[in-house]
Amino acid sequence: MSNQLPVAVAIDIGGTKIAGALVDSDGNVVASKKEFPSWSAPTPKTGGTDVANTVASIAALVKEKALEMGRTPIGCGIGSAGVIDPSGRFIRSATEAIPGWTGTQLAQIVEAATEMPTIIENDVHAHARGEAWLGAGAGHKTVLMVAVGTGIGGAFTINGEIVRGATGLAGHVGHIVTPYGRGHECSCGVDGHLEAIAAGPTMVRWANQRGATVADGIDLERQAETGNQIALEVLTDAATATGEIIAGLVNCLDPEIVILGGGMAAAGEVYWKPLRAAYEAQLMPALKEVPLVAASLGGAAPQAGAAALAFATFQA
Repeated sequence: MSNQLPVAVAIDIGGTKIAGALVDSDGNVVASKKEFPSWSAPTPKTGGTDVANTVASIAALVKEKALEMGRTPIGCGIGSAGVIDPSGRFIRSATEAIPGWTGTQLAQIVEAATEMPTIIENDVHAHARGEAWLGAGAGHKTVLMVAVGTGIGGAFTINGEIVRGATGLAGHVGHIVTPYGRGHECSCGVDGHLEAIAAGPTMVRWANQRGATVADGIDLERQAETGNQIALEVLTDAATATGEIIAGLVNCLDPEIVILGGGMAAAGEVYWKPLRAAYEAQLMPALKEVPLVAASLGGAAPQAGAAALAFATFQA
């Protein structure tokens, strides 16, 4: 019976909102913001400590409800933007998407407020963990995920575990050099990275620099589909660059499956057709059968991954 399974508190921290859920060890969402709207809140613009306190407050509410249901959470798993220290305890570095986030002792703050053991990982890592557990990667031992949205990130999982690297930085797919990116400065300050031309906002910027008038990524895709040549060229070039880099990663890592997540996973064939063509063209012959598929969990993936992280860390 699912109500006898262990449960964990799962928190997803995004640039615009923070959301919590109670998830069992089979991946079933026992309760979420759908039933309890107070389990979701805007990410404070003031950043830093205010964000951490909001996370702690939501985690406490989820735990409180779990106890009312007669279920004691084994701990709290959190997926957060930023580079997470390998200890899983604090934010090692972050962009100003969340001001003052670098150095925040998030696990300590949540533990003090909830008396639950707490563990953190990068939000894209959590997304990949969720997809490998319950989504498009379920049943596969090795999964490569690339997330293309506001930025471009990724993760490689082996038997459901994230390969983090020596300092926790593994997966920064957006910071691989592409010829299409030459002359475009990345958010990290380096010229030529994929993220500089193939993330949602940078595609829009690139199109506008080339003479189009594009409002956002949705508008870019719409204009490309309806015949705007600049929009079509930008979307095609960005998709091609992304497909080539994904293929290079497959040639290097040899995964069983590749998952594309983030906002661009929901794009139409005007994006997916050149993406797939570039991907297939650059694969080594022995790897031609490695599928490239869209993520299947959508917004539920980071919380599923955060819960899986808690179970992997705290479950006896």
